[in-house]
Amino acid sequence: MPEKNAINIDFHSHILPGIDDGAADTGISRQQLLMLKKQGVDKVFLTSHFDFRFESNKDFIKRREKAYEELMSVYEPDKMPKLFTGAEIYMSRGMENYDFSGLELQHTGIVLIEFPREPYGAWMTDLLETLMFERDMKIMIAHMNRVVASYEKNVCKNIFDYQDLIFQINTEVFRGVFARDPFRDYDASGLKFVIGTDTHDLTGRAPDFDKALKKLNSSALSYIRQSAELVTAKINRRIEKNIKQ
Repeated sequence: MPEKNAINIDFHSHILPGIDDGAADTGISRQQLLMLKKQGVDKVFLTSHFDFRFESNKDFIKRREKAYEELMSVYEPDKMPKLFTGAEIYMSRGMENYDFSGLELQHTGIVLIEFPREPYGAWMTDLLETLMFERDMKIMIAHMNRVVASYEKNVCKNIFDYQDLIFQINTEVFRGVFARDPFRDYDASGLKFVIGTDTHDLTGRAPDFDKALKKLNSSALSYIRQSAELVTAKINRRIEKNIKQ
């Protein structure tokens, strides 16, 4: 078992069986959870893909509940992390008007939003502003490392200007031999970061939380680690408080 670490939540995973392009069955889900526990993860958010354009939140939650029940048939609480529901919500036009109830990362009030796979449009940041400032929602951006790889620098700088956003980084960033800083071209000090494996399978997208933690020991990445420790600790406290209520 790895040394106890302050970064102990996997904020992004596709472990629920058969609900999206993640774990195909409970056997794979079981192995993923066993691996994450050995890698030092205490809590996992089950963030299956959700898209308002094709499904209502109620229909999605029904499918998620069914997949969760299947997962419980192989769940071993002493050998696996604690599980919390959520969703990876695909950003789409008009979704600022939709119902997000039940889609939040459980016990946190935070919604995980994925930027769309298309060229940047001003409507994207307009939507974020509506959710944050008019609807008073707490937003976490999924795999921000991919966002900076896809959009122009000035666009990303504007996104980083929103101090209330939380930026989730995929562990895939740290798989290479050398520690890489995905935000080296930006002034990212003071931003809120968390880590997620974005686990899908047991091969190319298998859990690798422990490798990311080792890379975050690098001095070049210390600002990410310090931020992730602080934000994770705060969210841990929020979860425990809400569970007790």
